[in-house]
Amino acid sequence: MPPEQLVKEFFVRLTEARLYMEQGLADGTAEIIKAILGEIEAEDFPHAAKEEIRSYAESLLNSLGTQSDEGAVSFDELKATDPVQLYNYGLALIDGQFWEEAIKELSLAADLGFEPLKCRELCGDCSVKLERWQEAFGYYQYVYSDQSLSEEQKKSILAKIAKCSQEQKKEHAGASASAKTGVELRAKSELNNPSVLSLNSYLADSALGRTLTSWTDQTGNSLSGCVHTYKVTDLLHIGSSSLIVELQEQSNGRKFAGQALTGRLTDALPVERLTAWTKRQMLIDSRHLVRIYDLANFEGHFFVVREHLPLSLGELLCEGSGMPVPLAAKLGYQVLEALGDLHLHMAADGKIRNFFHLDLRPSRILLGREKPHLKIYNGGLWKEIEKASPARVALRELPLVHLSYRAPEQFRVYLARRRPPVFTDIYLFGTLLYEMLTGVPAFKASSFEEYEIQHCEQYPTPPRVWRSEIPEELNELVMRCLACDPIKRFRSATQISLALEKSFPTAVSRAGDDLYQKYLDKLGI
Repeated sequence: MPPEQLVKEFFVRLTEARLYMEQGLADGTAEIIKAILGEIEAEDFPHAAKEEIRSYAESLLNSLGTQSDEGAVSFDELKATDPVQLYNYGLALIDGQFWEEAIKELSLAADLGFEPLKCRELCGDCSVKLERWQEAFGYYQYVYSDQSLSEEQKKSILAKIAKCSQEQKKEHAGASASAKTGVELRAKSELNNPSVLSLNSYLADSALGRTLTSWTDQTGNSLSGCVHTYKVTDLLHIGSSSLIVELQEQSNGRKFAGQALTGRLTDALPVERLTAWTKRQMLIDSRHLVRIYDLANFEGHFFVVREHLPLSLGELLCEGSGMPVPLAAKLGYQVLEALGDLHLHMAADGKIRNFFHLDLRPSRILLGREKPHLKIYNGGLWKEIEKASPARVALRELPLVHLSYRAPEQFRVYLARRRPPVFTDIYLFGTLLYEMLTGVPAFKASSFEEYEIQHCEQYPTPPRVWRSEIPEELNELVMRCLACDPIKRFRSATQISLALEKSFPTAVSRAGDDLYQKYLDKLGI
């Protein structure tokens, strides 16, 4: 790396440390600075630049003041620390079976840049001795995610991760056994939740059997070009944020789905913003995005009129077991095509536009029954609601099941590091593909705080731990999508698509209708 680029990278990391400090995360600040101070001595770039980096780092450490805990290391102490001695002392502590103390010494040696992968692996080994399985997972996954590892080293680390998984067998077996009922409850909880029903039952009951008419502006123009009338013939879904009904156009009998924002999102989007979003969506031509035809009005409630597909990915994942790997790769590839079209497309009016989904989860992906062909919907809607009514979509206000499908930067905004939202959609795609392959969510917790820590500070168990038949290339692809740091993820949906095409050309290109039908039969759908 050129010296000027290296210096720039150090200052980016110090800026990240400052952000940690501003968030009250003294430990995070100290950890980043310790690593930088250890690394700059080994790098070959101008002395003046090194002094500037040291000065900035020292000012940050001094600013920590009383924020630093008892175990924090001062600037002068760091300069005097010999990481080799720390490492050797850590090995001696391991020989004496002082596991806790060994972890502290080896962690500090790693922070100072001495054999970081070996030190982290040994820390994982010590955590195993202490039966702190989740902590061991963290150390091993850190090592496993390093691109420099050889295939033999990867196999060794993966075996250790698998061993930890086996030791947690009861916990994981419970999660796996409850996956079917848990995911079914996740899929149905919104429908069965009394509070949700109470929020939306009035609109659902009053709309059934009634007639909706195309919304028109002050001049009498509708978004579709002419005024249509629709009859509400069935109730398809009551959710925490939306009501979906079956619509039948009265002039020709054509059937559609009608989606209205309800619950906390009722009136969250002013009609002018909703109509603008609907109009822009109508201009998109993509085989993997749900087609929108009109905006209809019923007693001041607005329904987006869109095509209806009978299944959602959430229903397919209710079984709690992973899809056949080729089918997961195929459907994942289609999600990427949809995201690619959403992120950058030439609209029907000749203008280039881009949207970011930011709310991608299983219920946002629809499928037909005959062929493995999917479409996603609500692309860009989350951003519109966030702009108009930010308090309505605050993460703390969302149902917990939604938090499995959120990115670290959605919990802690500063983690985005000014990266575009495409990186967020790539992370959300990673959560979907993970669950398609394993049958269980990548993240599962019982509180907002737990979800925040899991997404922002931990890695999920690699998919291959759940299913050994998952190819290593696909395992690595998923884990890269789920990197906490947006910079470490793929750069675009197209980049991931190309990786899938290279590794799974057959699964991506062939129809796979028979495999899909067998999978649906197995699910009893």
